[in-house]
Amino acid sequence: MLPSGQTDPEYLGGTLVVENTGDSPVRVSVETKLEQFDATLDTQVAGGETIVRREFVTAESSDVVTLEALLGQTGEKLRFQFLPAGSGEDTPPEVAHLTFETAVEASATWTATRGT
Repeated sequence: MLPSGQTDPEYLGGTLVVENTGDSPVRVSVETKLEQFDATLDTQVAGGETIVRREFVTAESSDVVTLEALLGQTGEKLRFQFLPAGSGEDTPPEVAHLTFETAVEASATWTATRGT
């Protein structure tokens, strides 16, 4: 949440936002599925913390990028596809946003938000 009722900041397309809405720290690993989009994040996210990796992955217009996230040390990877550069005038660049409450996959949600 941002102070003074401000709106969410604008991020460039391809940015990764990882948000822990729970109270406990959670280990998070995010990587791209294809080697051509070589990007990784492996960190611990404290409860209530949001981590932003600006321009986490770059791609050409209309390139679909698949991300895989692992919460904790074991479990299933959560897949998500987005368009970091958009696909022309109809689809703007996208930001990948992972929100979770615990290290259980069922508590996690991927969303794509509009980037700049």
